[in-house]
Amino acid sequence: MILAESPRRQTVSKLVSWGHWFAFFNIILALVIASIYVFSAPIPHSLLGQIFLFANWFGHISFITFISFVILVLPLCYALENTRFVKSYASFVSALGLALLAFDALLFNRTGLHISLSSSELIVTETNLQIAAFSWQEWSFFSLLFVVWFGFQLLMANALWKRIERFRRRRIGQSVIALFLLSFVGSHGMHVWADARLYQPIMQQDNMFPLSYPSTAKTTLSRYGMLDLADYAQQKSVQFTYNIERLDYPKEPLYCPIAQDKAWLVVYLTESIELDSQFAQNWSSAPYFRPMNNIETLVKTSLFSLPNLYHQYINDMTPVLIDVLSGYKLPINMYSPSNTGFTHNKTSTWDFTELKSALNANNVIPGVTFAYINAQQWSEISDTVLALSINEVKQHVLLLNPANVNNPMGAALSNSEIADTVMIDEDIVPSIFTNLGCDVDVTQYSTGQNVFAATRNWQITTQNNALILISDNTITEIKRNGLTKVTSAVTGNELNQTLNTDMFNRSIKHLSQFSQIK
Repeated sequence: MILAESPRRQTVSKLVSWGHWFAFFNIILALVIASIYVFSAPIPHSLLGQIFLFANWFGHISFITFISFVILVLPLCYALENTRFVKSYASFVSALGLALLAFDALLFNRTGLHISLSSSELIVTETNLQIAAFSWQEWSFFSLLFVVWFGFQLLMANALWKRIERFRRRRIGQSVIALFLLSFVGSHGMHVWADARLYQPIMQQDNMFPLSYPSTAKTTLSRYGMLDLADYAQQKSVQFTYNIERLDYPKEPLYCPIAQDKAWLVVYLTESIELDSQFAQNWSSAPYFRPMNNIETLVKTSLFSLPNLYHQYINDMTPVLIDVLSGYKLPINMYSPSNTGFTHNKTSTWDFTELKSALNANNVIPGVTFAYINAQQWSEISDTVLALSINEVKQHVLLLNPANVNNPMGAALSNSEIADTVMIDEDIVPSIFTNLGCDVDVTQYSTGQNVFAATRNWQITTQNNALILISDNTITEIKRNGLTKVTSAVTGNELNQTLNTDMFNRSIKHLSQFSQIK
């Protein structure tokens, strides 16, 4: 006697088959969304790097999408006979999952971070900055967008359900599974080889996709005694280098209005000085960090608003500050030690006598004036600079005093109100621009920020061949050999802390925004 298949078993079989096809089409959607990750970084120049990129993209995104289906949807296909509920639930889960993937992709494109518990504080900070600018109309649009996306998932689920018998007759499952497994296993195998050989076109793609933890030579080969860890560490230590093809500065031409009734004097003290108490009492102040570079580097950093990482690429460029101000016929005056300053035909290069004469006129110096002076010179002009803050026609003054052996942080003082956050030399031009009314996105021309309305509680700069990350009252130095040193920004003592990798990834993304990588 032949027993017919029970109705429940028929329903379960149909649901399971439908679920696999529903997952298949959502994998395609996920791959399309995940292409944002691929275009967020330079495409590898080598063929092997490009093969790994494709295999990792296809294998990893397919894997996390299918595993999500197996965990969240497939059990209900076996447990419930209510097909309408299962389809609705699967559509909602898919819509939510793909929305999170899209958010993560956009977050990675902007910050270099993925959604994770360890990076939650950074994500909240970044999100709050964007949310603050949203109006109720924009929130309504995003809500409607999710409803539309959910509706699309429902339409796809019902369309598949009606045509499931036709799809079940198609024999493409084994080919798709084979391609998926080949990509997933192959990408991990290629990464093990690349990590052992220090093959950068592949290793540079680490952490590109969410929930990605690729196998490495150190964890895999050494487990079986197949890798000399000492030799591996020695080779890997020389991989940290600046490998920039060209500089994209500024990202776009700057066009903005400038207030011609405001004037700025920026005084850089070239050595740490004990300042008159009247400055501390009457002026606004903030912590100030200056890398231990030479005067020439300091001049370029302050004018171009870019760290010395980029200085070898800016020899034939004009700082945007000079470009914009000269267009309004506003003077740019400079005093710096001989043979160490940046000269340009649109700037006035003063000697110290001319600087003193301009200050002693007891009048506002028009335009923007940069002065790089030592302790002896400061003693001759300090009283005049202090008096500028009480002029009837106010001269905006910014005084930058570097750190000394007893204090890892220097001080920035101004007769204008500045934010109580760590300031670096790259912040000066954005602050002046904003004060003059040039409300252009700072990231178009600088790695700094406007200190009068700071939005970041961290800073990153470079010191010779090291990266300097300042965050949470710590100064982290990442040296050329990849070693890190964390010190207290308050006491200067070395701390027994490890590098905050999420913050580091975020800051590196910010620092490298002007570079085209080889």
